[in-house]
Amino acid sequence: MRTIRNVAILVVASMLLTASPSPATATPSAPEQRVVVTSGDLPPVSNVAASALARRAVLRAFLKQHPNYEFKPFVMPKIQGHAMDTGPLMGISSGNPPHAIYVNFRQSSTYINHGFLEPLEMLLARVLSADERVRQAAAGAFLADPSQVEIDAARDSILVRVPEAIWPVIYREAETDKEGIPPGEHIWAMPTTILAKAMLYRKDLFLQAGLDPKVPPTNWDELMEFSRRIKALPGKYGLRITGGPVLSWGAYSLFVTNGATFMARDETGRWRASFNTPEMAEAIYYLLRLVNEPFTVDGETYHGVVFMGMPGNDANLKWQRGQIGIQFAVLEDEMLASINPELVGIAPVPSSPRGAGGGELQARMLGVFRGTTPAQKLAIMRYIWFNASEQAQAIRTRVFVENGYGRFVRPDLLERFGYHDILRKVPAGWQETYALALEHALPEPYGKNTQFIYTRVSEPIYWALQQPLLELPKEDALRRILEELNDSAERTDRFMLGELTDEEWSQRRTVGASVLFFIIVVFVGSLTWIWRIFTALEIERGDRRSWWDYRTAYVLVLPALAVVLFWQYVPLLMGAPLALFDYELVIGSAFVGIDNFATVLYDDRFWDSLGRTFYWVLLTVGLGFWPPIFVAILLDEVPTSTLKYFFRTIFYLPTVVSGVIMVFLWRQLYEPSESGFFNQLLLLLNHLGPGTATLVKLMALGTWFSLITLILSMAYQLRELTMPVRAAIAGFGAALLVATLLPVLSAWQGPGELTIIARGLNPDHVSGWSGLGTFIATLVGPFAIEPLSWIDDPDLAMLCVVLPTIWATAGPGCIIYLAALKTVPEELVEAATMDGAGIMQRLAYITLPRVKFLILIQLVGAIVGAFKGGTNFILAMTGGGPNGATRVLGLDIFERTFMDLHYGLGAAMAWVLGAMVIVLTAYQLKRMSQAEFSTADTK
Repeated sequence: MRTIRNVAILVVASMLLTASPSPATATPSAPEQRVVVTSGDLPPVSNVAASALARRAVLRAFLKQHPNYEFKPFVMPKIQGHAMDTGPLMGISSGNPPHAIYVNFRQSSTYINHGFLEPLEMLLARVLSADERVRQAAAGAFLADPSQVEIDAARDSILVRVPEAIWPVIYREAETDKEGIPPGEHIWAMPTTILAKAMLYRKDLFLQAGLDPKVPPTNWDELMEFSRRIKALPGKYGLRITGGPVLSWGAYSLFVTNGATFMARDETGRWRASFNTPEMAEAIYYLLRLVNEPFTVDGETYHGVVFMGMPGNDANLKWQRGQIGIQFAVLEDEMLASINPELVGIAPVPSSPRGAGGGELQARMLGVFRGTTPAQKLAIMRYIWFNASEQAQAIRTRVFVENGYGRFVRPDLLERFGYHDILRKVPAGWQETYALALEHALPEPYGKNTQFIYTRVSEPIYWALQQPLLELPKEDALRRILEELNDSAERTDRFMLGELTDEEWSQRRTVGASVLFFIIVVFVGSLTWIWRIFTALEIERGDRRSWWDYRTAYVLVLPALAVVLFWQYVPLLMGAPLALFDYELVIGSAFVGIDNFATVLYDDRFWDSLGRTFYWVLLTVGLGFWPPIFVAILLDEVPTSTLKYFFRTIFYLPTVVSGVIMVFLWRQLYEPSESGFFNQLLLLLNHLGPGTATLVKLMALGTWFSLITLILSMAYQLRELTMPVRAAIAGFGAALLVATLLPVLSAWQGPGELTIIARGLNPDHVSGWSGLGTFIATLVGPFAIEPLSWIDDPDLAMLCVVLPTIWATAGPGCIIYLAALKTVPEELVEAATMDGAGIMQRLAYITLPRVKFLILIQLVGAIVGAFKGGTNFILAMTGGGPNGATRVLGLDIFERTFMDLHYGLGAAMAWVLGAMVIVLTAYQLKRMSQAEFSTADTK
C-alpha cells in the first residue's frame, strides 16, 4: 500500500513539473552573480574518509553545473559530545551562521520554533518553476511567489524521496505562535543520509575470549554473557556505552529494543515525557546489571562489563586499540560501514525479552537558514536537491568503489550502477542487518523542547546507578525505578510545558519584581559605596587637584581602560536588558518584563546550580588558595640557588601543559575501572597484611588530624594578620574537620532505608553506637577497597574536578607571593632566628604580617574568580555531570543561553550571579583603598 501511494505521488509530481526545467539546468537568478555559501555538511579538508571524499565529489559535480556558486565548510568551535548542536548554535549566536544548516531530529523542533529554517517546498518550487520572476529578488526579497500548484508538486517531490518513517519529522507545523514563523505544515529539512543503529563487535576479542566470531549475541542474555567473557580478559571491556550528561542517548538502543520511548504526543497532541513505563524500568535494570553487577571468572571478581566514559576520543581510542569488545554504531543507507570486516563484525542490536532488536533511527539532514539572502537560499536548495538525485548517488557509489570501499556499498546500488563484479565481495548479512535495523528502529525524539530530553532522562538513570537496587528482589527494584521515572517525567513535563495559572503567575511576578528591585539596589548601592570611599580618601589627603595635573597618568591608563570598556562593559550593558525579553536571534523578540526572573526563582535547577556554585567556591578557595602561599614559603626557604631554581621549575611545569592535554590526562587517571591509574594505586593497599594495613590507617589518620590541628592553630597564632584572613583560615580548618567527621555521623545514622531493605539488615545493628562501633572496627585489619568511580560518582565528581585545577595553579600562583616575600628584610629574619624564633614564629610575626594585604586582596579575588570561573574546565571535564553534580551556575547560564536558546532566562540568572560578585568586589576595593603601595627598597 505504501509503495502504491509513493508511486502515485511521484506520477502526480512528474505531471505537474513536466514543463519545468530540471534542477541542474534551471535558469539561475538573473543576472549571474557570485554566491558564497557556508554549508554545515561539508567535511574539513583534513578528513580523507571515503564518505568525505564522496561528498566532495558530489559538490564538485554540482559546482561544475553552477560555476557562479562557491561553497565553504562551516567552521565553528564545538563542544565534545554536543558537536552537532553547539556548532550551529554558536555560529548563529555570533552572527556567523551556516547558510546550509545541519539538522538532526532532536534539534529540529527547536530550529523550527525559533525561526531558523526556511520552508523547503517553497524554495524547491522556485528552483523548478518555469517562471523566472519567482527566482528574482530585490532589496533582500523575492519579487514573486510560485503558484500553489507548483508548491504542492515540490512538496510531493521531496516526500517521495524520503522514507515514510521520517515524514513526521520533516513535514509538520511549527509548535509556536510567535510572529515571523510561517503557519501551517511545511517541509523544514531534507535528509541526505539515513542512519540506523546496529551492533559492532571485535572478532579478535571474541577469539581471545573463546567465542565464535561468526556468532554474535542475539539477545540480552547472550550480550551479558559475551561481555563478561571479554571483560575477564586483561585490560578489556565487554561493552561501550557513552556516559556523561547524555547517558540515556548512549544506552538508547537498549531502551528502544525493549519498547521504551522518551517522548510521545498525548490525546491533545502535545508532546509529553513517555519514559515512565515498565519497559523503560526493565531496560534500566538491565543497564544496572551491565554496569554494576559483580561476577567471578577463575576466582577473580569483576564489577560490571561496561566502559561508560564521556563522549569523545577516549572511548574511540579504546575501541581502535582493541580494548572494547562490543559497541553500538550507526549504519548509513548507502555505504553501510567503512570498517575492516576481517576485524569487526556487524549484527542487529540484540533483542530484549519483549521482542526483536532495534535502535535509533536518525538522519543527517540539511535545511536552509532563514537569515540568508535570496540568492543563497536558491543555491542551497539546488545543492540539497542535487544531493538527493540519482546522479549524486552514482557519484558517491563510484567514489566508494574507486577508493576500495565497494564491498561496503548497498548491493542494490552496486547492481543499479553496474558494479556487478563487486557484488560478490559484499559481506554476507550486512544489507539484511541494515534493513532489519531500519525496520525495527524508532526515530530519535523530535518534538517540542526535545533538545534537552537526553539530559532529563539521564537523571533517573544516574539515580538508579547510585542505589543498591541489584541487591533487592527484581520486582521491588523495578517498582522503585518506575517511581523515580514517574517523578522525573512529571518534572520534565513541567519544565517543557511551563503551564501556570494566573494566580501562580501573579505570585511569581511579585517575587520576581522584589528580587529585581533588590538586585538593582545592590548594584547601585555597591557602586555608590565604592565611589564615596575613594572620594573621602581623596578629600582626607587634601589631594583634589585638577584632572589636567594627572594627564600623563590618564594617557597611560587610557588604552587599558578602552580595552576593558569594549570587551567587558559594553557587552554587559548591551546584554543586561535581555533579562526583560523573550529574546530571539532571527524572528522578533517580545518584551516579557519580570517573567524571566519569576521563572528562574521558581526553577529547582537554578537553585541546585547555585548551591553547587557555593560548593565549588568552597572547594576551590578552601583547597586551592593556600597551596601557592605554602609553596612560595617553602621555595623561599630552600637553602641553595640551584635547588631554588630546580624546585621552581618543577612546581611551574604544569603551567606549560595545555588545558586540553590536562583534561585528557586527568580523565585517564580517573578511569573508574580496575585498570585506572588511581584505582590501581588504591587497590594495591588491599594486598597489605592486617598489621601493616592497620598501621597505615592509623598513620594516615594521625597525619590528617595533625594537619587540621596545624591549620586551626595558625588561625589563633597568626594574630598579626587581618581578621578576615584569620577567619578564612579558621573556616578552612573547621570545614576539613566537619568533612572528616561526616563519615562518623553517617555511621551513627546508619545506611539509607533502601540499603537496609536490600541487604536485609537490622536498623538497630547498623546505626547508633553499633554503627559507630562497626565504623571504628574498620580501622583495624586489612583494606577492602573497591574501585572508585571518581568523576562518574556524584559525591566525588566536584572534588575530582577541583584537584586538577589546584595541581595546575599552585606553581604559577606562588610567583606573586615569592615576589612579595622578597620585600621582607633579611636582617629582620636573621635577627629573629638568632633570638631563637622558629619557622612558625617567623611566619606569624615577620613574614605573613608583611604580606597580609596581598593575601587579603588575593583571597577576595580568588572568591570572585571562583564564582565567575570554572565553567570551561567543568564543561570539558564532566560536561556538568554526572546527573548535574558539577553543573555550576556559570555552566547552567551557558547551557540555558546558547544550547536551550533561552537568552532571557540566562540573562536573569547572570543578574543574580552578578549581584553576589559585585558585593565581594566592592569589599575588595574597600580593602585596597586602605592599603599603601610602595617599592620594596623604601620600606
